[in-house]
Amino acid sequence: MRKSKFIMALLLFPILASLNAGKALAHCPLCTGAVGAAAIGAKYLGVDVSIIGIFIGAFAVSTGLWFARWVQGRFQKGIPFQASIIIFASFVLTVVPLMSIEPEPLYFPLLLTGAAGTVLNKIYWPNKILFGSILGGMATMLAYWIHLKIKKARGRVLFPFQGIAITIVVLALASLMLYLAL
Repeated sequence: MRKSKFIMALLLFPILASLNAGKALAHCPLCTGAVGAAAIGAKYLGVDVSIIGIFIGAFAVSTGLWFARWVQGRFQKGIPFQASIIIFASFVLTVVPLMSIEPEPLYFPLLLTGAAGTVLNKIYWPNKILFGSILGGMATMLAYWIHLKIKKARGRVLFPFQGIAITIVVLALASLMLYLAL
């Protein structure tokens, strides 16, 4: 008898809790969580650290975009370039501490012209996580821009979770291009 009451309580609790829930505004946090989960999953699958950096950079920029929109919704009077400052701070505060995880640099020869050792004829060794994070941040901003352009042109989104879908496709293409380049 006690076991059946316990099972009944377990079944009824989610239903009763959902009746008390408010409106969910989870689009941006959901996208941020999806990108973060993709970065963690990629590490477990043995993906190169520079490609994981793409997802770390995307996570940082996505978090910055989400937080900037939240701040602008709470405080109508903002400082100039507030969103850009928040996004940049989110990127720096996320990526810089993670750069020490993988100290192995990326071999990047830039042998175009000039004497050996000049800016255009030198071998660079950027941090893999930083390099991938910059690419991921740029890819996320591109995906966000595409999402906003579609939304503005149509007056609405084309399908549910359009922003997430566009972001995942752009990040996958950036990862594929980096994989093929390395």
